[in-house]
Amino acid sequence: MFLCRRPLLHRLYISQPRFTTLFPLLVHGHFLSTSRLPSSHPNTDASFHPLFSEPKNVGTAAVHTTQLQEYITCRQKAGYKVPQATLLRLLTDAVKSNHKLAVGYVATDILRLRADPERNRALRHLILNTEHKLLSPHTVRAILTALAWDGKLDKFTDYHLKVLAHRIAVERERTPFAGDVSTLLHSNIMLRLKLLNRVPVGARSVAYELPDIAEAAFELLSYILLLKSENLILELFQALTEKLFIPPEAVQQAPSNSTDLYYIVSVTLARACMYWYKRGLAHRLLLRYLPSGVDLTTAIRHKNASRYSPTTMPPDEQSTEAQQSLDPQLLDLITDTLYATLRSPNPSELELCVDVISRVHLLAPIQGGIIRLVYTAATECGSGTVVRRLYAFTREPAIEKEHYYPGPQGRALLFLMNFLTQEKGNTHLARILANEVVENDTFLPVNDRPRFLTLVASQSFGMAARTLWERYAVGKNSAAVVGYNALLTRMVRLFTRMARLIEADLPNYDESGVLSDTLHGGLESGSVAELRERAKDIRYFLHRVVEAFVKVHKPLAHAKHANLSSLARAYFVMGDFAKGFEVFRNLIRRREVPDLHDINIGLSALAEHNPRSAAKMIEVMIQKSIQPNSVTFGTVIHQALVHGDMQLVGDLLQLARQSGNIQLSPQGLFSLTRASVTLEDDSGARKSAPLKDALALFVSLPDNGRLSSPDMGKFMVFAALREDEAVLAFEFWKLLLKYSSEWDDREQIFIRRLLRRSLTQTLGSGKSRSNMLNELWERPPYHALK
Repeated sequence: MFLCRRPLLHRLYISQPRFTTLFPLLVHGHFLSTSRLPSSHPNTDASFHPLFSEPKNVGTAAVHTTQLQEYITCRQKAGYKVPQATLLRLLTDAVKSNHKLAVGYVATDILRLRADPERNRALRHLILNTEHKLLSPHTVRAILTALAWDGKLDKFTDYHLKVLAHRIAVERERTPFAGDVSTLLHSNIMLRLKLLNRVPVGARSVAYELPDIAEAAFELLSYILLLKSENLILELFQALTEKLFIPPEAVQQAPSNSTDLYYIVSVTLARACMYWYKRGLAHRLLLRYLPSGVDLTTAIRHKNASRYSPTTMPPDEQSTEAQQSLDPQLLDLITDTLYATLRSPNPSELELCVDVISRVHLLAPIQGGIIRLVYTAATECGSGTVVRRLYAFTREPAIEKEHYYPGPQGRALLFLMNFLTQEKGNTHLARILANEVVENDTFLPVNDRPRFLTLVASQSFGMAARTLWERYAVGKNSAAVVGYNALLTRMVRLFTRMARLIEADLPNYDESGVLSDTLHGGLESGSVAELRERAKDIRYFLHRVVEAFVKVHKPLAHAKHANLSSLARAYFVMGDFAKGFEVFRNLIRRREVPDLHDINIGLSALAEHNPRSAAKMIEVMIQKSIQPNSVTFGTVIHQALVHGDMQLVGDLLQLARQSGNIQLSPQGLFSLTRASVTLEDDSGARKSAPLKDALALFVSLPDNGRLSSPDMGKFMVFAALREDEAVLAFEFWKLLLKYSSEWDDREQIFIRRLLRRSLTQTLGSGKSRSNMLNELWERPPYHALK
């Protein structure tokens, strides 16, 4: 059975259903409710469009999506009428489906209904619990107006007003033209604020907590500061000061070198927020007086661009950033706020800390102690995104040139490396971190060393892995490293592959010992000797790694089962099958039943020489009621691909589907994709369809570090360029290479040059081509990756 590329990728998609056909269900089905609302209500009309009657079966996302689309279509027709119960159900579906247009339409129709408790409850829930990006400013204003009786929001509790004021303030910060509902909120909050007693002083103030309505007033004040409503600001600020919710010390420390009312009130309010531990609002107030995120990215891009000669950058990208300064009093407040926030912060506060740090740097460097505290706090919170963002920002070439910030230390080192190797697009950052540990001799806790080194080896950072292994392989704590099972496997795989690649480039000798006529790559004698010496050195290091492992676990007859399995796998990878099976004999002598892990190790050795024999072993396992797993199939499929046996690949994929819920690893998926892309049809011509299928597959896969393998990225880019698919090649580069490879690497420079030339020759002038070329010119900031 010969598998062309289309059937191969078709089988690939079938074996991984979670990435393709289930996508609409993941988007809609998880959120949609199957509950029913009453079908009768006093506000309903009997003569409504039959489409909006209660559905017989609303259990799937497809039904709900279809009904929303039909509702939007029929709504534009004259004379349509929809019952209230159906509108409320459609509103729930639209919110859960993130359908902004449908939410706006349904909310507008509900507002036209006669007011009753159920209708008001739905509107109140909508405005308090729905993401504001789904609600237009006009809709928010209309809902608040509809829910206000004589200008009072009586049905809103103090907590409701706090939530509402917070959401509106945050939305206004994100969207400058988000509408104005300040007057209605101001009148209601001021009315309730006047009923509160003053903040107690003395010993009674220790246990006093900020009331919800006072916190709502803080949020409202931050909101109207954006609106520049001077009268409302002064009235609310005076009320908060008289009630001592803005403490006297915050007023006394107000900026003395400024006459800007809005700046003075903002800084004073920020100090009051720190007094009441409302750190999130304090950060948001401070961020208003710092460069924006766009300014940050633009400044870093321009600084990075200055590292290249004018001939390598487009003329329109050569510009200078404006010089800015920072008020010393504001810098002191920012420093105090950061230190205060880093005492038991939550993830959202840590994100704000990184925002502040990155923007303040454009005006003044941040203290190194704050950087270390962020790493420590984020590690304790388990927030890998925060650690990666901060490390990526501080390791920007332009930032390092201006000021060196300390890297993570202690537990944070392993935490960051683990996160970088799991998430897509962080390969280059992981390499920087590994090299930094090597060059700076950074201290690693003893218990973290073997796992850190395993992660370094898993990313194929050979020089860093060897240096660290040799560093930690001596001393009283060496056994923790050299005797670690996972590390042995990773090190042997990495350096065996390196040795074989070097040996593959060496020239061949005939039986008489005379050098053959064809030298690989035209190597000279000196280069041959150098390559032989390198391969010999790597083989010697491999034996050192294995011997150190054996020494720790001697005598092998009494070693643990897992240790013997890892050692056998190492021997098989090195090609020493005699020693590998000798290790397995220790298990047999002890009458220990091999588990599936042991069987997979033996199959990997067998599949490397004869994948068809290994496939027959899988069939025997199934007959003996031994269920193979994804590793079993992935190992044999990979070797079948290496041997070019595509018929066996197809048979194994079919057998895997029949065996149950078997899902291939990312390596197995990549092997299949590579094979599908390189196969030819009967005419000997390649086609672009498999490339498009492969791109769709890569996009759908989860964010795993192996997805951004530079080797895989280079392979797909060159495969697309061979087919004259410049746009596809650019998409592969953007997905797999843009963030994961070293920008200044000569090979990467060459790839970008090829892409620019291909895009220029293939595409005409236009915005799309211009955007692609700009991306190929500009080195992306590390921190820009989300």
